[in-house]
Amino acid sequence: MFIEVTEQPIDPEKARTAVRHPSCGAIALFEGTIRVENEGKEVRGLEYEAHEPLLRAEVERIATEIRQRWPIHQLALLQRTGKLDVGETGIVIAVSSPHRREALAACEYMIEEFKKRAPVWKKEHYADRAAWVHCEAIPSD
Repeated sequence: MFIEVTEQPIDPEKARTAVRHPSCGAIALFEGTIRVENEGKEVRGLEYEAHEPLLRAEVERIATEIRQRWPIHQLALLQRTGKLDVGETGIVIAVSSPHRREALAACEYMIEEFKKRAPVWKKEHYADRAAWVHCEAIPSD
């Protein structure tokens, strides 16, 4: 498992390289980029914060679940922190497996569970204000 949390721009090739193996016929890659609109509001940029030790522990738990469900070879997750502009990459997930179905299913599971469980906070910046977006990993009152 390759995990990286960084304030530097993410290169998806780094994730692909981390999971590539001659026994694998498939690499599924998810690249999450910052979009210009969310829920009808124009987004000027985002700011991500993460609790890295807890993030790493949760990603390892999710990876264990994936390995119990699908015959995957390797997983990689790169999470960007700090301020990002529209169009920049915030997260990359790569999964390698002998076959495409397993790689695609595992990649989808990783991003869905990561969004629900990982301690990553997102602040959206708009033209007139900024607001923290609810983090599913932390229960709200």
